[in-house]
Parts: sequence; structure tokens; C-alpha cells
Amino acid sequence: MGGMWVERYGVQHEIPTLAERMRARGGLAWLDGEGLSRDGWSFLACDPVETLRSHFDAADPLAPLRDLKVAASPSARVYTGPAAAEALPPLSRVPRYIGYVAYDAAFALEPRLRARHVREPRTPTLHFARYDAVLALAHASGDAFLLADDEGACARLRRVLDTAVPAPPAPVMSEAWAPSPALHERAVRAALEHIAAGDFYQVNLARRWTAKIHGDPLALFLAMRRASPVPLGAYLDAGDHTVLARTMETFLNWERGSRRLTTRPIKGTVPRAEGQDEAAARALRADAKEHAEHAMIVDLMRNDLARVAETGSVTVQDPFSVEPYARLSHLVTTVAATTRPEVDVVDVLRATFPPGSVTGAPKLAAMQAIEALEPEPRGVYCGAIGHIDQAGGLSLAVAIRTALVHRDAMHYFAGGGLVAASDPEREVAETELKARVFLDALDELRG
Repeated sequence: MGGMWVERYGVQHEIPTLAERMRARGGLAWLDGEGLSRDGWSFLACDPVETLRSHFDAADPLAPLRDLKVAASPSARVYTGPAAAEALPPLSRVPRYIGYVAYDAAFALEPRLRARHVREPRTPTLHFARYDAVLALAHASGDAFLLADDEGACARLRRVLDTAVPAPPAPVMSEAWAPSPALHERAVRAALEHIAAGDFYQVNLARRWTAKIHGDPLALFLAMRRASPVPLGAYLDAGDHTVLARTMETFLNWERGSRRLTTRPIKGTVPRAEGQDEAAARALRADAKEHAEHAMIVDLMRNDLARVAETGSVTVQDPFSVEPYARLSHLVTTVAATTRPEVDVVDVLRATFPPGSVTGAPKLAAMQAIEALEPEPRGVYCGAIGHIDQAGGLSLAVAIRTALVHRDAMHYFAGGGLVAASDPEREVAETELKARVFLDALDELRG
């Protein structure tokens, strides 16, 4: 890959209108950074030129990532075309491939993990699409750019963005349903018995909501977006299915040039009330159950990063920070490391996947319990969604607050971490609180 053709784009419409025009072209991918006020960027693309996929029956789901078409030098910044380079995002922020690794890829990556649920062998466990042009929007400044492989790709995307399309019919959706709260409470109690027996220290258990949908799922994503501003939203039309994520948790950021690897696990949750953020933050830090839950996952992530890190480079930064979002506040810690020179994208994923914050500790034992106690397979949920950048680095969010639309059904999971001090009734209530983003969006669209 050589330089990048860059042109300024005068945005005449709101982002949802541009997304509608790209959706009509097919293969819409939207990395939505609108919930990050200071340095947030959003990237939109459509009509991919290459698709990388693995399925549940693949021996190595990460194999398609071994021959990526990215910049030969991670430090390259060769722009051509009429644009002001100082206003552009660095190559390490610009998507080259957009996609996900599903949680269920773990069954091939960890041979000791056994599947109880039946998965269709051709169910996708990895999907990344490459785009020859993307629209980049800076939320703080309002600047917009077309970033493309060449002038022709840039012109094609501009035509898509400048061409009005008829609004699609409103989707028709059913009410959502889920297994009874009593069933989840029984699973929580069974997990707590395992914790008391010393089988593991922590496990994340989830429930699944299901609804029927007929029509375009972009309207649902826009409703979820209104309900929950987050820094790591994502919409991905993968052809035969669509992923809609409103996540705030960074799984991995890896800069290929500097070899800096960071993760920001979220563990610990409290409802957010208007004007009470400071009191909620103090209560969250002082909660023994939430503190223990968070500390265990930070330790797990330190160990995961150490598998690919230079000796002595793993550090913990800003421990037990509290970050407020639309309805909830969360405990967050940053774990950082410098990877060894020979490490690549596949090595980083193999060492860290799936995210420890949504499995538990020890990871293998927790994942075995998840498979035994959750009534449905997770699929994409609790995997990772995001992009591989132009420089060959990685930026992935944890696929929480995420809906999957396949054929006429959509599924949405919500869960929480369990430790010895967990209260089963409180855990059930937490899943229902976390599901509100999806349920409120459904209610809005159903009128």
C-alpha cells in the first residue's frame, strides 16, 4: 500500500443521513465516536473491496488476518490530494479493515474449551471487510475528510454521499422476550456455589433478549444511539447479518509503530442519577464486591498482555477510575505494555482473546462455566468489534451492549460479573438495567 488520497468533504447533512446513503450502496460500516467529546472521530464506509471471514468449524479463526493489506511502514504518512495534513487523523486512527471477532471463536483458540450448545458450522466467528475509501468526521472541530486508496475510490465515495436516496420503510418489530429472571437467578446461584468451592474466583453471566424484525436495522441502531451516547459505537452490515453495538469498553489498542498495547477493562457498575456522579463514584469505589470484581480482572489483563510484552513493560495506570455514561457509571483501569518487536496482530489477539472482563478468572474455568450455565450461545456478544488501521495496528472494543440481526430475528445480551459477595437478585436487576438501551430503542420505534 502506498500513499493515501485525501480530500476535504463539506458536510451538508447529519451523519445519519450520510449513513442512510451509504447503507443503500451496501455493506455499511460505521464506527461511531460521537460519545467521546474531546477527540472523537467517526468513520463510515460502504461497498467493501475484500472480505475476510472464518466460521465456527475453522481450525484457526484468526488465520485470515495473517496477510493484511496495510502500509508497509507503520510510521508512513504519505498523503496526496487537496487537504490540510495537520487536521487529519494519524494512520493509526484510520480504519483499513472493519469487523469483529466473535466470542465463539474462543472454542477453536482454546482446545480445552468444550461446546455444550450446538452452533451451525458455518456461523461466522471472524468478519473483517476492507474498504478503499472512508469518510472521517472530527466531532470537536466539525472537519470531514474522504480518505481513499486513490482518486477514483475517493470520487466513488463522494458520489454515494452526494446522492439522495428514498427513506426506507420503517422496520416492523415485535416486543422483546427473554428467559425468566428466575432462570438467570438460578444460574447465578449455581455460579456462586462454584466460586465457594474454589472452581474459579469470578465469572460473567448474561441473559439474552430476542425480538423479531422485518426491515432495515439501521433505524434500530439510530434509536440505540439516541438512547446511549458512547465513545465506541459500531454498526456493521456483514451481508447475511448485521451487528449493532453501543459499547464503551476498550478491549485493545495496539499501535504497530510504537508497539504500545493498552486495554481498559470495565468491571463494577452503579446506576447513574442526574447530579449525583460524585456520590456515585465514591460509593462505587467503596463497594467491596465491585472493588474485588474489578481488581481480579485488572490482574487477569496484566497477565494476558504480558504474554506478548517486553519484560517489565506492563503497567497499571489510573486504577479504579469512574466513568459516567447515559444510565450507568463504571469502574475503569488502564493496563499498558510494549509488545516485543516480532509480535503481530494475530499474536496480540491469541494472547488476549476473549476479553477477560466478560469471561472471569481464571479465564478457562470461567468460560467453561459460561458455556454450562448460560442457556444460549453468545455468538458475537462479548467478542471484539472495531478496526485494523491503515498502519497495521488494532483498535477493538468489547462487544457489549450489542445486538445481532440475522434473517428476521435479533438478539441482545446483558450480563454482569459475579464474585463471592454477589447478590443474586441484584445481579438479575443489573442485567435488566443494562438491557434498557435495546429495550428503550425498541419501544421508541414501536411507538
